[in-house]
Amino acid sequence: MEKSKLTSMEARRDRTGGIVRDKLDVLMEDMHREAVPPHLTKLAQELQSALDEKVASTATSS
Repeated sequence: MEKSKLTSMEARRDRTGGIVRDKLDVLMEDMHREAVPPHLTKLAQELQSALDEKVASTATSS
């Protein structure tokens, strides 16, 4: 029973990360189509990198 709870929580985390990643991808695409201040572009890229690092560290610790 405890194992299924852990699996459910991990699955939810994966889904949430996937949703955030999808939204970030849309944001990055839109930023390339429209004029956006450079500091916002830099922040979005930093966020994207941080998410990539988090996903990578989560995958290696599992």
